[in-house]
Amino acid sequence: MFFLIIQLFKIEYKEDIILALTSCGIQKGSILEGQNLDKVLQRDFPLFMGFIKSEDEKERYSFLITTLIEKKEKVNELVELLKEADIDIQKENILRMILLPVEYVVDHELKWDQKNPIKKR
Repeated sequence: MFFLIIQLFKIEYKEDIILALTSCGIQKGSILEGQNLDKVLQRDFPLFMGFIKSEDEKERYSFLITTLIEKKEKVNELVELLKEADIDIQKENILRMILLPVEYVVDHELKWDQKNPIKKR
């Protein structure tokens, strides 16, 4: 099992990302609203203005999407679905995907050993 984190830098792609996630069978997760650090620095700290290109104000906002997936291949499927929708994340700074291995999950859907939930190594 893996924990998928998607940092969505361009919020206008939110619906496309959600549609791609559901199309490859990923329907549970969380979406958190936030701000891109570089845009906050640019706006709130004038010292950084020369280091960071001036961009549209809406680019200050971002979304963080998190979900669990069973297999790594789901990420490849997700990338392919985005390409089919003319969203090439390798050519444009739209989002970043991070995949982390998950050692243990406890919830109502997964079978887990309640008597000895985490085995000592």
